Amino acid sequence: MTTTNNIHAMPRPVRIVDKYSQNELYAAAHEMRKIGGSFAAAIASAFFLADLGNQRILLDAFGHLFEKFIPKEVRLDAEMEQSS
Repeated sequence: MTTTNNIHAMPRPVRIVDKYSQNELYAAAHEMRKIGGSFAAAIASAFFLADLGNQRILLDAFGHLFEKFIPKEVRLDAEMEQSS
């Protein structure tokens, strides 16, 4: 008896390192330290101290936080927010 696999692959989420330049991410981290509160400031400080591999780990885990501090005119999801 043959079975078919009807599982459809879910689209892969876009990683923040693929959406924004290193300069934009560093600018966001600076903003996080200035106005983001203690948790955001701690994540930004860790980002500045981390090597590239650990920066990517931080961005994978807390990319949504970094994205909040990227200027709206640069953010790729800004159009979606304005329309809702």
